[in-house]
Amino acid sequence: MRVYNLGVAIANREEVTELYLHNMGLEHIPPVVFGMPRLQKLDLSANQIREIPPQVGELRQLRSLALHFNQLQALPPGLFRLEQLAELNLGHNRLQTLPPAIGMLRRLQQLRLNDNELAELPVELGQLEELRYLDVQHNRLRRLPPQLGRLPALRQLRAGNNQLSRLSGSLFGISTLDLLDLSHNRIGRLPEQLGRLQQLTELNLRSNKLEALPESIGGLFILRRLLLGNNKLAQLPESIGRLQWLASLSLEGNKLRLLPEQLSQCARLQHLSLARNQLAALPASLARLENLEWLDISNNAFSELPLLPLRLEKLNISGNAISLLPDRIQQLHHLKVLEATKNGMESLPEEFGRLHKLEKLDLGGNPMPSLPQPLFFLPQLESLDGPADAGARKKLLRFLRLCRAREVPARLRLVIYDILEEDGRRLSTFPVPLLLEALRIGMSDVAYPIRRNLLYERGLQPEIEGDGQNASVYVLGETGYKLPELKAQLSQLGLRLVERPDEPADYLVLGRVLHALQAPIPTAAGRFVSRPAFTAFLNRRLGRKLGQEARPAQLEKLRHMLFSPGAPNRKLALQLLQSGGVPKAMLTDLFLAWKLGYEDQASLENLLLQNVSEEALRTMYYPLGLSGRTSEATLTTNIIKYTEDNEFDGRRIAEFLNESYGTGHHYLRNFT
Repeated sequence: MRVYNLGVAIANREEVTELYLHNMGLEHIPPVVFGMPRLQKLDLSANQIREIPPQVGELRQLRSLALHFNQLQALPPGLFRLEQLAELNLGHNRLQTLPPAIGMLRRLQQLRLNDNELAELPVELGQLEELRYLDVQHNRLRRLPPQLGRLPALRQLRAGNNQLSRLSGSLFGISTLDLLDLSHNRIGRLPEQLGRLQQLTELNLRSNKLEALPESIGGLFILRRLLLGNNKLAQLPESIGRLQWLASLSLEGNKLRLLPEQLSQCARLQHLSLARNQLAALPASLARLENLEWLDISNNAFSELPLLPLRLEKLNISGNAISLLPDRIQQLHHLKVLEATKNGMESLPEEFGRLHKLEKLDLGGNPMPSLPQPLFFLPQLESLDGPADAGARKKLLRFLRLCRAREVPARLRLVIYDILEEDGRRLSTFPVPLLLEALRIGMSDVAYPIRRNLLYERGLQPEIEGDGQNASVYVLGETGYKLPELKAQLSQLGLRLVERPDEPADYLVLGRVLHALQAPIPTAAGRFVSRPAFTAFLNRRLGRKLGQEARPAQLEKLRHMLFSPGAPNRKLALQLLQSGGVPKAMLTDLFLAWKLGYEDQASLENLLLQNVSEEALRTMYYPLGLSGRTSEATLTTNIIKYTEDNEFDGRRIAEFLNESYGTGHHYLRNFT
């Protein structure tokens, strides 16, 4: 029976097999525990227990005892009568000695003594023939007893963070050992017997005083992790190339000036740390490490980027003197993280923009006052430090997220960034074909500035000259015209509608381009014409008098018909506007009829598309309400937004709403 509550345990003391009293604020072990004859597992960790009573020896069935994170200073003899004990955790206490009686626990498999105050270990540890795991980290040990070499089943020995300076050769006779941690000690040399640990998969010798490695290290045939950081190594033995299964090699913080060519024979190497050495070059053969994913060469003496394996995902070159990255950086197609701080780089090569998987880039400490252009072509970039200021970097990352969401091609990013983040200050410097292609993205905030630039800011003629005889016209996007009808009308006037984008056209009518349209961009276009200018030309040539000079009486009659309760009147109004043209004074009424759901919505929208300005087209699709449950304050804001810098009349909208719904009076009172 497994129990987590002392009260329940007392009530069922004869049945309890596992008792968990972790972090209960206990200052002593409750005596009732020793009266549980079937108890096999006892967890008393993270309490304030200072001593173990002798009665602990009565728990003859106990197999696991956890007393870590307490305040124990000594161990009673009764503890060593627990003949069935397999797991004993005494870590994070105040033990200064370990009694020789520890050798009596012949079935012990796991012994944790880490984070105590032990100055030595008893030789009797060598009697624990079933011991598989021994942890004595963070003590004050100056030596390990040679008798540990007699442990026939030991798999892991953790003895880091002690004061070890020498190792007995007998320790390296533990043929079953697969993990050996001797980090953060004072070890100056390793014996040749090291090569006998042929089952070893991890060897941690970080933060010692090693000046050399024995050639026998090449005998650790199945070693997977070798951690040698923060030593005094000036060279590596050639035998290191025999470590065919090595996946991780840590050599940071040594005195290496050269690496042996044989290192390239470690074909399974995935992680290699060479930071804080004295390297100025790498063997060219290291570029053949096809499985290397993570390389750290920071804080060395490199003046140029060495040849690197092409499958790298993480690369740290910070703290060198690499002032210019080579064009071949583009070959690192798998690179996700690049740290390149404090190198003196002033720019990035154009090819840098081809690192399409790069997610994190740190260029801090380099003289880059502005954002290098290649950064705009990194589609996966999510983290950026270094160039320009924090505001500019934030804008760039926000823009790149938008590019991912909208699938913006790399060639269009500088255009779209200039519009969205720089107010289109450089828009006139981009070529016309590029701006036309940017229209296809289907982003209204991008399309409006481009259309304005092409129509009004480049000096391109916005009107069709004279009668346009023999001219050809191409229509791009939504203009409100049905192409078969438009084709017939143009033919009647001696003009031709170009229907294929690869044919040249004299005039290009710019309409509304949606992402879903996938509108084909013409390969050659002459002059650009706005929709209302094109409509005015047709009105003039086709003799549409209503659209050119409507009288006040006609306007009043059209408005009455357009908003008539009777469907026939509304349909007739639409027919008159379609055949006779739309007077500018009727545009606000058309907008109201379309926005409020009067008559044929598609026909109303088409008439608006044909006749409204670019400014009106920009606002008319705002999803803002003009009726329903809309407060007067919100309604006023919506009217202002719909009529901002265009021909829509806010007063006319408010008066209509006031007459029809009894709303809009706040706008009429404050803004007319």
